[in-house]
Amino acid sequence: VNPKIDCIVAQDVEMTSTCEYSDLIFPANTWMEYQTYETTASCSNPYLHVWKGGIDPVFNTRDDVHILAETAEALSKETGDRRYADYWKFILDDKVNGVKVYLQRLFDSSTTTRGYNVDDIINGKYGTPGTALMLFRTYPRIPFWENTHDNMPFWTDTGRLNAYCDIPEAIKHGENFIVHREGPEATPYLPNVIVSTNPLIRPDDFGLNPAAMHWDERTIRNIKKGWGEVKQTQNPLWKDGFQFYLLTPKSRHRVHSQWSTVDWHIIWDSSFGDPFRKDKRLPGFGDHQLHMNPDDAKAMNINMGDYVYVDANPADRPFTNWQNDPRRAKVARLMLRVVFNTSYPRGVVMTKHAPFIATEKTVLAHETRPDGRALSADTGYQANLRYGCQQSCTRNWLMPMHQTDTLFHKAKLKMGFMFGGEADNHAVNTVPKETLVRIVKAEDGGPGGKGTWEPATRGLGPESESTPINQLYLAGGFIRVDGA
Repeated sequence: VNPKIDCIVAQDVEMTSTCEYSDLIFPANTWMEYQTYETTASCSNPYLHVWKGGIDPVFNTRDDVHILAETAEALSKETGDRRYADYWKFILDDKVNGVKVYLQRLFDSSTTTRGYNVDDIINGKYGTPGTALMLFRTYPRIPFWENTHDNMPFWTDTGRLNAYCDIPEAIKHGENFIVHREGPEATPYLPNVIVSTNPLIRPDDFGLNPAAMHWDERTIRNIKKGWGEVKQTQNPLWKDGFQFYLLTPKSRHRVHSQWSTVDWHIIWDSSFGDPFRKDKRLPGFGDHQLHMNPDDAKAMNINMGDYVYVDANPADRPFTNWQNDPRRAKVARLMLRVVFNTSYPRGVVMTKHAPFIATEKTVLAHETRPDGRALSADTGYQANLRYGCQQSCTRNWLMPMHQTDTLFHKAKLKMGFMFGGEADNHAVNTVPKETLVRIVKAEDGGPGGKGTWEPATRGLGPESESTPINQLYLAGGFIRVDGA
């Protein structure tokens, strides 16, 4: 895809892989360095914050809003069309306080912030400077309080919570009632089948063969079967040995992919952190890991600490036509290090999402540098993985009912209704937990790929709870109280 794009521009606070593949990079300030004001809130956070950074930029960076405004101003000069710059007029007129105009417009248009003044919040009128409580009716927030206590209509076309939908597309795709679909991929049975015997669910299968397995066909095909029929079907991928469900939740040590290469974040992010990098196979100061049930691992002669390849559907992963590009296929094939975790049932594996991916340059680096670090020579990009990435195995599923122009719902940024999809609420560019993978051992976990990873020989962990040290831990023997 990338060679077909004339120019790729990235705007970021870190040297990410996106930046490495870009033609132009606009370096942005971090939150501590912001020169103007920013606001933030969330569904679970009851507080509204308005703040700016407290230090001067360390490097030649700009606030995100200044990058956008100054780029628009440059486009106006280049094209002679003032509308680009006029869109950002208040920022260009006053680089510190101009953003308050936009913040005030945002507050005035929302029921949970309407009545607040930006300067009042900054000056501490409501308590701590920069902070105010969101204007919810309850604390903690109770969703739908007005609807259930004040008889206010729900934000639907009927004013009620609906268990039936008469949108034509919903009827056509068999989702006019609440139904269960098997996953588009992660199922032993027929992918994406509607499991129902409801006679009022009459989906259109568009003439597609139940055996059709192309990713587009699987998401558009609507086949309804009762459970008795579904359990007699088989997913061809399952038959071919792709029998592990791969989960990719968020990490507690990063913010999505942000700060993935901060030394101590890497060290704490997995069981393989090592500031001394005694094993030069580590891409940085740690490694990315795959959580696996110990019984599954032992059945495959995999020890804790071993490296494994994690392969998904070869039809389109790690990328389409990878068979014709062996050099990039080597770069993109996901390699992870196994850690035992009895929290996951057999057949389920997990790796945290969004580590910094391996690129052609980082693979070249860790294969040729004396210290083995996966550090690009010219960009300074540091990968978290020797090979591959989370995206080597996952993919988005563009389900039809997520993309209708007739979808009726409350708008996100105003108190009103709208038809069609809306960013974030109905975005299709997400990472699902709908992936089957096959696990193949790649290397032993011991130094240099020889023998067992030393900590795995100590009998630690819940899978070895009969060992004396685990018994001591369970009995509280690691705690000593002095002076009691």
